[in-house]
Amino acid sequence: MAKIPLFPLPLVLLPGGTLDLQIFEARYLDLVKSTLQHDSGFGIIMIEEGEQVLLHKDQSLPAISHCGTYVKIIDFDQMPNGMLSIVVEGQGKFVIRDQYEEANRLMMADVEFLEMEEQIPIPEQYEHLAGLLDTLMQHEAVRKYAHEIDFSEAREVGSRLTELLPCPNRNKQHLLEIKDPVTRLKEISKLVERMGELK
Repeated sequence: MAKIPLFPLPLVLLPGGTLDLQIFEARYLDLVKSTLQHDSGFGIIMIEEGEQVLLHKDQSLPAISHCGTYVKIIDFDQMPNGMLSIVVEGQGKFVIRDQYEEANRLMMADVEFLEMEEQIPIPEQYEHLAGLLDTLMQHEAVRKYAHEIDFSEAREVGSRLTELLPCPNRNKQHLLEIKDPVTRLKEISKLVERMGELK
């Protein structure tokens, strides 16, 4: 069991994925400072749909999912508007066993880290998903990361597709919680098929 700070967001990030964040609240500026000083990380956790990020101290804490991704800061910069820009990378998944808040309203949790999924070649029946990922990676916002992706590896393809597919966060959270890369690809294939039927 480990104690980590939480950063609730209306999105889902998987291990190996990167995320740009703009930090302006004092509690999160303190969080960034602490993680950089101690070479530690924090948890990205999805806010349940319909909930809002906590902005004011008189608001209640947002409802969050029970499984998230532990991240570390890999780059940071001060922006002209005074905000701190950071880039985080997913390191591994965790499950929340208990959660609470500190005096500054920073959410904390006792978590259990999950084993890293096995790296295996993408099965032939799901190779079309690698092609779909390649197409999605041509988007300007994520194109710079395309060279880092192993399109032949099941865990990588499934994780990046989970982040990029235009589907509800509840679907992405379900895919995050799957522990087997091939099972995740199977579920993504079904999801893509359903999305095609809705067009």
